[in-house]
Amino acid sequence: MNIGIHAGIAGGLVNAAHEAERKGCTTFQIFTKSPQQWAANDLVASGVDLFKEAVKAYKLSPVIVHTSYLLNLASLDPELLKKSIDSFAIEIRRAEAVGADYITTHIGSCGECDKKEALERILKAIQEAVALSRSEKIGILFENSAKIKSPGGELKDLALLVKQCGKRYGITLDTCHAFAAGYDFREQNVLKICLKEVAEIAGPAKVKVVHLNDSKGELGSGLDRHEHLGEGTLGQEGLSNVVNDSSLKNAAFILETPKEPEGSDVRNLEYARKLSKK
Repeated sequence: MNIGIHAGIAGGLVNAAHEAERKGCTTFQIFTKSPQQWAANDLVASGVDLFKEAVKAYKLSPVIVHTSYLLNLASLDPELLKKSIDSFAIEIRRAEAVGADYITTHIGSCGECDKKEALERILKAIQEAVALSRSEKIGILFENSAKIKSPGGELKDLALLVKQCGKRYGITLDTCHAFAAGYDFREQNVLKICLKEVAEIAGPAKVKVVHLNDSKGELGSGLDRHEHLGEGTLGQEGLSNVVNDSSLKNAAFILETPKEPEGSDVRNLEYARKLSKK
């Protein structure tokens, strides 16, 4: 299986590639800026070059960039929506600049708003951001929400966005979020029906990345709290079903599990590989 972690960029982008290689990854995910701030320092050309060289040397692929947590492409607040669109455009440019294959983003929330209207607003926001970015290459992925009533809580929401946006778009499936939204992947049939619906709407193999996380919350709780693999409520059976589903055989699996205690990344990677029959 193609599996990796979300690696830190403290001290420079290249350190994320070094960490991924050191921990035995074949793929990895990063932020290119602080996920809790709007502002971003300019990328340093020498640092980007070192990062690209390390990625190539370690044969890490795909490289995935995760956007800031502040983006809300569903917002009813015009100021926040505009800020989110502009920031998304900048993050797309940054992801392309570092040579990433994909950028993945949460699509946002709007409380008790009408979901259909929210998805229309999100689609328009995405189109505006991509136009502003002048990007034509990088794959753009939408991540599912932990709350079933929010835009993206139902995976078909993301499939519809992908269908409307075009070929370069796809989906990041977060297993913790899906479980929290009510998808019981401990039942293999539930997973297969879900993925079949996505394929029927968006086309085959549109789930490009899987965030492989166990869940602290119960099924349908709406709680976005990740747990170490095998220690949460999704558990071994649910995780095994996801890892071994044939329609996800070409997806990149990224762990966003807790980093503590020390050595947790390696243990979670080993756990996932033991589950995999691929």
